[in-house]
Amino acid sequence: MKKIGLAGFGFIGSFLYERLKDNKEIFVKAVWDPISEKTKFLDSQMVCNDLEDLGSRSLDLIIEVAHADVVKALWPCIKSGADLMMASMTCLSDSEFRNRMERDAVQNGQKIFLPHGAVLGLDGLRDGRLLLDTVSITTTKHPQSLGITDSQIKKPKVVFKGSTLDACTKFPRNVNVHAAIALAGLGFEATRSIIIADPDTKKMHHRIEVTGRGLNWNLEIESFSAGEVTGSYTPESLYQSLLTILSGDTGFCIV
Repeated sequence: MKKIGLAGFGFIGSFLYERLKDNKEIFVKAVWDPISEKTKFLDSQMVCNDLEDLGSRSLDLIIEVAHADVVKALWPCIKSGADLMMASMTCLSDSEFRNRMERDAVQNGQKIFLPHGAVLGLDGLRDGRLLLDTVSITTTKHPQSLGITDSQIKKPKVVFKGSTLDACTKFPRNVNVHAAIALAGLGFEATRSIIIADPDTKKMHHRIEVTGRGLNWNLEIESFSAGEVTGSYTPESLYQSLLTILSGDTGFCIV
């Protein structure tokens, strides 16, 4: 039986718990969330007091579904040699932190997995990365799904245009799709990001445009919002990524 820990018990974390709690081959052994109210109904022996507590538990895999800052705080706390599957990929735009993660993982025999989340086509990008010339991604979300409370936005407005590196810094909770595209393709600095706030939309829309030697791709993905910053497809996709990893297929792995 695989022993799992959850770092984050919001919309996605609780979804994963519900999907896994009756699984005979996967056991959720530890759960941490900064808001204790979210975990009060769980077995007290399962609930972790802090990230150090979570990182010291005997686990096979820790799943982060919280925030990019949580990944940075959690990684040094994983003392048990557990692998990590992280949803908050924007933290990897910090090259110093990413390099440290990779060095530590190689030294400790750990794996770092990236779920494909709300993105389709990552395998194609990764396979063809040597052929790519340009990669851009345009995301349209409701302002609230971008953490924007400016009531002056009355119509679709471009709120960011630049490198994916800068997009991840400015919107660390909202552009994990952009981070995944950058990691699979040309990297954070060479990938271009456009973010549009649309007060009239109830959907999350991503348009990925790729050019290269012998290729010209346009991929559009749309899902309805199911949480504050989460599309309805993302939780199920994360769950399926988890099953892939635990079945022995390495999936999308940076180390």
